[in-house]
Amino acid sequence: MKDKLSAYRIQASARPVTDKALEEIIFRAEHGVRQSLTPYPRAQRIALLPSVVRMLLITFIEETVASRQNRAQDPEAGG
Repeated sequence: MKDKLSAYRIQASARPVTDKALEEIIFRAEHGVRQSLTPYPRAQRIALLPSVVRMLLITFIEETVASRQNRAQDPEAGG
């Protein structure tokens, strides 16, 4: 997930991230999550999914907020 956030951060540093670009980043993150849950039986994957989605959402929000705060504090970033 962190590498997907890096992709988001890189794109966001240059310009606003388009809906299409964000969807692609989320799709790639989802693929990684699905792969990490593959070893578990189906019932366990279903049980784990809400926690995994919650973790991804929290991580994304934290990173987005931190990125925006850093840009706001950096006078050269135009914030």
